[in-house]
Amino acid sequence: MKPYSILNNVVFLVSKNISVDKSISIRAIKIKNKVVTKFSTLINAKKSNNMQECKEDMKKLQDFFENLPLICHDSIVKKGLLNINNEFLDSLELIAILFPELQEFNLKYLINKFMPNYKDKEHSTEDSHIEEIIEIVNYAISHFYYENGYTLSMNFIDLEHWNWYKHVSNVNMDDVKFFLDKDEFIALDNNKAQSPYPVFALKDYEKLFDRKDIWQRNGKSYTSRPKQREASTFVRQGLENGKITIMEAPTGLGKSMAYLLPVAIYTHLKQEKVIISTNTKGLQNQLVEKDIPNLLEALNLSGDVNYTLIKGKSNYLCFDRFQDIEYPKDMKTLLGYVYLKRLITEKGIGDIERISDDIKEKFNLKELLDKCCCDSELCDVDSCKYKEQCYYALNVENLKEAQLIVVNHALLLKWPYQSIAPLENIVVDEAHNLTKEAYDTFESNLISYEFQKLLKDIYDSTEKSGYLYYLSKRTKKETLPIREVEIGIENCSNQINNIKLAFENYIMTSKVSMEYNIKEHLNKDNPHIENIIKYLEYLKDDMSNLNIELDKAVSTLKNIANLEKDKRLKILVEKIETINKYIMLLEAVCVQSEEDYCFYFELDRNFQWWKISSIPLDVSGAFYEKVLNGVKSCLFLSATLSANNSYDNLKNTLGINIASSQNKEIVEVQPIKPIFKYKDKSAIYAIKDMDPNNVENFSKEMKEFVLELLHKVEGNIIMLFTSRKRLDAFKKEALEDINALGVRIIGGKKDIENLKSRDERCILLGSKGFFEGIDIPGDSMNTVVLDKVPNVNSKEPFYKSLIDKRSQECGEYWSAYAQINLPIVSIDLKQIYGRLIRTEYDYGSLFIMSKFDSTNSTVKKLENQLYGVPIIRRDRYEIFKDLSLRQIRWKQINLYKIMKEIKNLLQKSISEKKHANKIKSLKDAESFINKFMALEYNKRNLKYDVNILLEEKLKIYISGEEINLGKNRGNIEQYFKDIL
Repeated sequence: MKPYSILNNVVFLVSKNISVDKSISIRAIKIKNKVVTKFSTLINAKKSNNMQECKEDMKKLQDFFENLPLICHDSIVKKGLLNINNEFLDSLELIAILFPELQEFNLKYLINKFMPNYKDKEHSTEDSHIEEIIEIVNYAISHFYYENGYTLSMNFIDLEHWNWYKHVSNVNMDDVKFFLDKDEFIALDNNKAQSPYPVFALKDYEKLFDRKDIWQRNGKSYTSRPKQREASTFVRQGLENGKITIMEAPTGLGKSMAYLLPVAIYTHLKQEKVIISTNTKGLQNQLVEKDIPNLLEALNLSGDVNYTLIKGKSNYLCFDRFQDIEYPKDMKTLLGYVYLKRLITEKGIGDIERISDDIKEKFNLKELLDKCCCDSELCDVDSCKYKEQCYYALNVENLKEAQLIVVNHALLLKWPYQSIAPLENIVVDEAHNLTKEAYDTFESNLISYEFQKLLKDIYDSTEKSGYLYYLSKRTKKETLPIREVEIGIENCSNQINNIKLAFENYIMTSKVSMEYNIKEHLNKDNPHIENIIKYLEYLKDDMSNLNIELDKAVSTLKNIANLEKDKRLKILVEKIETINKYIMLLEAVCVQSEEDYCFYFELDRNFQWWKISSIPLDVSGAFYEKVLNGVKSCLFLSATLSANNSYDNLKNTLGINIASSQNKEIVEVQPIKPIFKYKDKSAIYAIKDMDPNNVENFSKEMKEFVLELLHKVEGNIIMLFTSRKRLDAFKKEALEDINALGVRIIGGKKDIENLKSRDERCILLGSKGFFEGIDIPGDSMNTVVLDKVPNVNSKEPFYKSLIDKRSQECGEYWSAYAQINLPIVSIDLKQIYGRLIRTEYDYGSLFIMSKFDSTNSTVKKLENQLYGVPIIRRDRYEIFKDLSLRQIRWKQINLYKIMKEIKNLLQKSISEKKHANKIKSLKDAESFINKFMALEYNKRNLKYDVNILLEEKLKIYISGEEINLGKNRGNIEQYFKDIL
């Protein structure tokens, strides 16, 4: 493809840091006076004997660049690689401003989004990356002008001092129109005539899974899954008969569709709402962007069933609050301001979660988002003058018409929309997360910095701000107890500091390590924290006095006619109510008369803030009253929900047993057997003689193990830690050696996508937050390393309280610990193992780097829940020997499976090639077959490696059974003989 650029007199640049030998690969395309020239080089400045050569290369590069601006995708990275003075233009920045509605900005996403017919997108190389940037910039600028009537939008004019402005504003409109007319970038025709929808009876419900004519429309492949139909039957029966159903449905069953099909049909036939609650944003987005619309289309219900996604208020941008933001002066913040302005005003989007983390960081959005997100205190949809433009108001309005409503667990537990969408029929997906969410929701806490902000929000004479400060300007100041309020705020602030000093004194006298934040019981009978309790009582008294004066001020203000509808008065009242809640918490903490509560404190290791909390040890009654009391039907569903083949922990914790006593029928579905052959394609290795409690030695041993592991396995690796201390120690110990192998260590949620890539190997280091939610199909990631079995920390205040409570009931500590620990560790371990096998072609190994003793009773129970996967307890040498053999076997299983699946298609393709005289010899046939197989492997997210898989003399020894793969050589030869 010949590069063509709307922009002139610029250089498009791609550079890559090759970490193995510290080289920089540079490729560039220069468009000068409409003439296109190319340049590429490889520079290695680390090798001293090449310094002269390096200088010569850099001079050639600078001569090629001249003084032209350099266009790169994410220029911050490029600036770090090249020490040159040319102006850098960031194409990622440009796309974000021109198309703020996009949720991703990587090259692959942009090519697929903007140019679905782009011919090189499936075979992208480093050379083609530059051309991709050119085409993306061409598309962005031309379509931006097209959308705005071939003029600049008013919001874009705000950026006249931005380095991109002169380039975008001075483009030739003939070039713009030329690009828009190019045939190769005409969007796919999505309006082709569809075949008529099949006629079927919706009342057949799950029988529809057997109707391939429904699911194979538009060329989609489909395989009926009996267990999916079985699960769907339970869902339907629960809906129709008003039952509470509990079901563990394994990965691969298609559980989302198993409940969506009966739910969609039921809500259509009965005209009842169904609320679907999930834990992760990823699943919420999958449901509303893919699963629900695809299902409704297949059932021909797109025009009959409405669906929506609703989140908590703070997840939305507020049009009203955005108007109050002061116009930014620095360019970085101004870019963020214009980005948000275009997003809200021109694109009509107000969902903060649609803004990518990269953009939040690039445009410094954190402060801006804090200023313009919906605030539960500020936001009054009914009285808002921007109601018609408000994204949040629109979503609330959608609740009235929607039959399917997708929410997250936290919102379900608070559910403020009972009058619009009552909790009648509920589906709780990812239900294993609901118990923790319930405890978090019903916890009360006071955090010092939040309280200090609250006080400033009420009245700050220094900054001349605060709701009471504003309202006092609307009346005679002498009629309000302003001085008394100021004294009350000052007293509260002093007590916050006194409590901090009391905590510091406790830490010093108790000699508690402050390497990390400290979290301990706040037991009023503990003499060591007597001083802390004393100052908490003082704070409670000062809060009470402050609220008396604030109540006086509010009473006066309410009698002023022109303040009747002032929203700041309403907010002030809510602030006072928040202080009342704090007073109640402090009373509970200081007296501790309530049974079955855990009182604890948390202290920042740098003494920047402190927190006190009260958590009920029994949330069953609260959950029942808030969620289950009025329901008609409810489904609890997850791939990991049972512990020891029982749902007792879920039932007891969430008050499901209370529902049973209220004559509600509870259906406990026996955990559905796994869909995938876990034991045939995975293994768990328990490493001997490693002690995770000795962090220093453990980190060194783990480093040596991982360095060897990198040579034994292919692809990327996930390393999960139950202790942040061990994670940090390992990273510090191993980072340099791992990087020296050309392997990159990553650790953020946004880095998860890197695990799907084979371009660069990486190791993801994650703590508990990464135990689930990582979905990497195929063999680009087939190894998970776990530092230690994730048992409950019995010293953590909340779990200690639960165990103590249970031990009082059963009379035996270790039995109580097991009752608390087993359900939690069981689900966590199954979730960790679940990162490995996501499709029928996946395979892999889980390494547990600490004692996983087969004689331990808990370990025995855990083994029984790990799907019969072989657990190998040997030394490192024997483990790696076993792993090498198993990996070959797993690959061979896939080879034979894929060969069987594609035989007819391959045979047909060979015949066509022969007929076209494109296969003239056995060598031609072998070449074609290898290319064909490689393509089929790629479709399944697998890497094709025929040389290892067809090793003639291969022998392996697994589980006591010798398998000579050489015997299958004849089968393979016969296979190809049949095809040829």
